[in-house]
Amino acid sequence: MEKPLYIPPAKKWKGLTVYCYRCKTNVSEICRETGKPLQRCPFGEKHAFKVYVHVPGTDNTRRTKKLETRDVSEAIKQVMDFEKEVKAGNQKTEIRIESRKENLQQESTVPHLLVNAIARYVGSLHNESVPEHLQKERSEEYIEDIERKLKLLVQSLKQKGYDLSSFRVDQINDATVGHVYSYLKSEKNFSARTFNKHFSYYTSFLKWFSEEYYPVRSWFTRVEKMKPVSNPLAISKDEFEALLEKITPENGIEKYSKGVKETRNFYRPYLKNAFRLALHTGRRREELINMKFNGITEDKDGSGDIKVEDYKVNHIQKRKREEEKKYIYVPLTNSLHQLLDEMGYEEMKGTDNFILAPEVKSKRGKAMTDLLSRAFTHYYKQLNTGRELTFKSFRKTYITKLSVFMGGNAKAITGHTNDRTIEQHYQDKRVIAKAAKDFEVFSNEVERKSDLQRLRNESLTTQKSMEVEQ
Repeated sequence: MEKPLYIPPAKKWKGLTVYCYRCKTNVSEICRETGKPLQRCPFGEKHAFKVYVHVPGTDNTRRTKKLETRDVSEAIKQVMDFEKEVKAGNQKTEIRIESRKENLQQESTVPHLLVNAIARYVGSLHNESVPEHLQKERSEEYIEDIERKLKLLVQSLKQKGYDLSSFRVDQINDATVGHVYSYLKSEKNFSARTFNKHFSYYTSFLKWFSEEYYPVRSWFTRVEKMKPVSNPLAISKDEFEALLEKITPENGIEKYSKGVKETRNFYRPYLKNAFRLALHTGRRREELINMKFNGITEDKDGSGDIKVEDYKVNHIQKRKREEEKKYIYVPLTNSLHQLLDEMGYEEMKGTDNFILAPEVKSKRGKAMTDLLSRAFTHYYKQLNTGRELTFKSFRKTYITKLSVFMGGNAKAITGHTNDRTIEQHYQDKRVIAKAAKDFEVFSNEVERKSDLQRLRNESLTTQKSMEVEQ
């Protein structure tokens, strides 16, 4: 049995691809038939290396060739030879002038079946067989999230007795959507945000299918979105101090009854500083791990800020060039300054070292951000407060306190575009209520100021009247 053909990232070559004669399309990372990684495709004998070379001086003309080798290194050599042949004007191989529509007709069959269409859609998210001007940069985490939710769509239909080996995309209707709706809402019991995200992805999938192949009704847009209930919870001072006390190697061990690992230790030497930095800056995990000492600006009087890239906004708005990027300037408060001093500010001032765990040189991306969240959850559970807080509680605490201090103008520092976002998603209403503890509707101070203002107004009125009479 022939092994599946696969082009490792290190040997990617422009124009070189793996063509599957079973799926009748180009494949890359995912098997279109099974949805599994290409290396596990059971139809390796149907694979062949294929090369596509653009004919210089033309718009859509290109030449194709099936390569008679299953060795990727040899395939690259043959690609190079073929490129020279095309540039030299050799006309031995077939020339095809192809529009995007013609590509789909000649190189692939229309994926009528739902499972095949989903596999093709996931491939398009990876930019497989997508013209360069239509390609979009997407993170692996984002694509994996979409793929997981599409698999739940298939799973929900399978549970309801649908024959997925024959179920077509154009067979989706209100009854189908009703089954999916019931499965996600009742059986999975998802939160409003997660529930809505599933149907948003399903809507995007049908939109893509309609644009690529033939029109189908956008059934999933008929689902009424659930109303998210936001209940921001801040962490109290006592909880925070107790949490720091819990952070030890011994308390970091988690045991699992299922899974690959039996135990896992969430302890890291930098966790306490990570939690403290999150509390005193209010920034997101990705921003925390990328803060650098040369981003700190300080005046002679000790006031200043930390320049932090707003990764979330820059990613969403695709701000890639430096002049387009949005930055947040975190106030250098006394408590933050004290923390930075403990983290080596004087020794590393102005350097390109990371503020948090500068000794960690690799795996500072998703692995580190995930660890911060999971470690917080692991250690906080040990406090047995009865509350369910997450790492994001640090940000909510900071913004809540900042809102009180700034008199409601926290967005000037947090970077939010409006107060509504802060009020709905970040302000702990109970903390705000406690901040008004000394407020009195009929306080003596308020009454005194009101009387003084009234007397001033009366005095001004009398003075003006006397001037008129004179």
